[in-house]
Amino acid sequence: MEGSVASSSGSSPKKKRRWSGSGLVDLVFSWSLQDIRNEHLYRSKVDKIPLSFQSVSHYLGSYHFPLLEETRAELSSAMELISRAPFAEVLSLEESKPYGTSLCKLNVDSWENRHIGGGQEPYRTLPGDIFIIIDAMVESVSDIEHPGRTWTLAWVPKLTDEEEDVIEVIAAKDSGTMSKTLYVFFLINITANNRIWKSLHLNGNMNIIKPILCIDSLEEICDRCSLYSNAMWAEKLSSRLSSTLNDSQKEAVLTSLCKLNCDHKSSVELIWGPPGTGKTKTVSMLLWSILGINCRILSCAPTNIAVTELATRVVKLLKESSGVNSTRGISICSLGDVLLLGNKDRLKVKGELEKIFVDYRVDRLAQCFGPSTGWKHSMASMVDTLENCVSHYQAFLENELNKAEETKQKINKKSFLQFMKERFNASAVSLKRCIKIICTHIPKSFMLKSNSQGMIHLLELLDLFESLLSRDDLLSEGLEGIFSQPAGVQDSRNSFTSAITLQCIRTQCLSVLRNLQCSLAKLKFPCGLAMIEKFCFEQASLIFCTSSSSFKLHRMKMEPLNLLVIDEAAQMKECESIIPLQLPGIRHAILIGDEHQLPATVHSKLCNEAGFGRSLFERLSMSGHSKHLLNVQYRMHPLISCFPNSKIYDNQILDAPSVRSKQYTKQYLPGAMFGPYSFINIYGGRAVQDEVGYSYRNMVEVGVVTKLIQNIYKAWNVSKEKLSIGVISPYASQVTAIQEKIGRKFENFQGFTVKVKTIDGSQGGEDDIVIISLVKSNTHGSIGFLSNPQRANVALTRARFDFFLFWFFFLFSF
Repeated sequence: MEGSVASSSGSSPKKKRRWSGSGLVDLVFSWSLQDIRNEHLYRSKVDKIPLSFQSVSHYLGSYHFPLLEETRAELSSAMELISRAPFAEVLSLEESKPYGTSLCKLNVDSWENRHIGGGQEPYRTLPGDIFIIIDAMVESVSDIEHPGRTWTLAWVPKLTDEEEDVIEVIAAKDSGTMSKTLYVFFLINITANNRIWKSLHLNGNMNIIKPILCIDSLEEICDRCSLYSNAMWAEKLSSRLSSTLNDSQKEAVLTSLCKLNCDHKSSVELIWGPPGTGKTKTVSMLLWSILGINCRILSCAPTNIAVTELATRVVKLLKESSGVNSTRGISICSLGDVLLLGNKDRLKVKGELEKIFVDYRVDRLAQCFGPSTGWKHSMASMVDTLENCVSHYQAFLENELNKAEETKQKINKKSFLQFMKERFNASAVSLKRCIKIICTHIPKSFMLKSNSQGMIHLLELLDLFESLLSRDDLLSEGLEGIFSQPAGVQDSRNSFTSAITLQCIRTQCLSVLRNLQCSLAKLKFPCGLAMIEKFCFEQASLIFCTSSSSFKLHRMKMEPLNLLVIDEAAQMKECESIIPLQLPGIRHAILIGDEHQLPATVHSKLCNEAGFGRSLFERLSMSGHSKHLLNVQYRMHPLISCFPNSKIYDNQILDAPSVRSKQYTKQYLPGAMFGPYSFINIYGGRAVQDEVGYSYRNMVEVGVVTKLIQNIYKAWNVSKEKLSIGVISPYASQVTAIQEKIGRKFENFQGFTVKVKTIDGSQGGEDDIVIISLVKSNTHGSIGFLSNPQRANVALTRARFDFFLFWFFFLFSF
């Protein structure tokens, strides 16, 4: 690919390479620079995606060329913005000869993120990253096209165990022809597209794929199942649903679950959740209500944020429902039924969520099942301590006496009580840790009720034993005398009540320990990291992950899943939902979303026109598939909800009593113009393109937004009532300008937060006050981003109490 020479017709020269491991990557590597930048490369191949399909091959094939075109467009956009791309100097390049010359190791200097502001996280290499390796520093695509320039594309198949600055890549051409001075630039991550590509060629489970080809067959009712029996089965679940769900939420959950008991016909249910109607709460209650009823569920979402939000809600419900397991207040929530899959850094796993993360669970269980750190060793150690504490003490004294004679030093006169405390505490720490790991990370259904109760009871006894050892009235001589007797035998001549009580607790501990040693040994606990990971997936009843990450489950040998639940389904490209839909065993799906909010992002204009960004939720909705509407909104003041409700939802959404109350009306600044809805005309502002020419900013609006936030802060500083402000704009450049202007002025005020995002980035969020900076508009009412009804809907429905809209020379039309 020297100089990336291509024929004038735009076709790419054939390249002989030894490696072939990914169809999509091979196709990307076959493109020349002219191909990548050619917006018409697939114009004749990309057809409009229909609402219904003639066959499975027609359905899957409809996405082949749109996916290629979208990948090309993403790569082209990244090259156009290469002046902002993270880059590093290549210190050395080593070919891995045994695997073919296309596999090589890059030893790079530290990565630099050029021209990136707004607090963006530093770049870190991930599997699926596409690089360009080139023999010079470049600032633009024209630099890459420079005559004689040598470059190649490279792909990261996986991360190695080596240092962070060593990256193993597959290169598009032999690295031996490359220059000695090289730089590597990150372009895009191709993992999601690669998984979609593979799923389009997978030919997996077609239980749901076949019915969704045509809406008519999907809506048919199973004639072999009694609607009454299905309804009765779902009604049993209603007792688990919280009384806090409103009627529309309860109906959506129960009706969606009615068909779940049918093994003859697949079903797809749609739950329609407009802004503020408690969509995530409804989904979390749905998932929690069917946990533990012999149903295996996969819960997906298009983004890591959506996955972690939903998983956090379900974990909270599980903790609230677990209660306290004993009279001594020991509370351990069993989370073994729930598993979170994905990249830890991207998921931002922390706190309680860490307990369901697969890597964390595997690590904890490996400790618990280990020969020197596990439950067997810990229990044996505690039994030995409780049974042989006096003989161990006598051996200790004899050893200390021998050391004193050898060293001519004084003997360490440690009392039996002090020795017992240290010995017991050392054994108890490890044992308690193992018990808590088992109770937290292994499902109750696997452990059996008697074992779970036994371990909780053992924790109670250990705590009680520890507290008695700390009693002031406990004498070492009396304790040693009692513990010289076998467990269960009491010396009536001893009058020390605390010591006698300790002997009773000792006897109970040993009894519970021996029972647990026997019963736990009968359970088939796994050994080795691979087997433990397999065990975790097999035992989980509910798995959380992004739709892209669900591709990993195709390689897992486990009991088939039954139900697929997709949150934020209207934001997921239909071809992406094909990944989890083909998983073995999936017969039923529940999609939750709102097609009137933003769909998935599509970079290619050609793909956008073809409907590549359309979701399965939207296609089924457009085809007339029935939907369960959540019809009560709890977020917005009625004056804020009025416009979107009227113009977008045909007045089907009711304002909850809570938002209609007088207490919900809040005015943070004095003056008639600062009501729940404020339009502020900014004179003298001018929209200016950024240096790349892709975005706009308006510095006058930046100044006014900053001043408004400062005034709100002054008002808040008097009341100190918790307040969140969301500043959103259609343009990334304006977001960056506002972030730089505000800086860190409001970061350290507890109860006062300011978040600045694009409109697309604000979807799913809400704040007390929302400020929208439109940046630019014109006299005929066309304002770019907000001319999209879905984008307008998102922007206008984020605020709870106050909404400020900045514009200039703007005539609003919808």
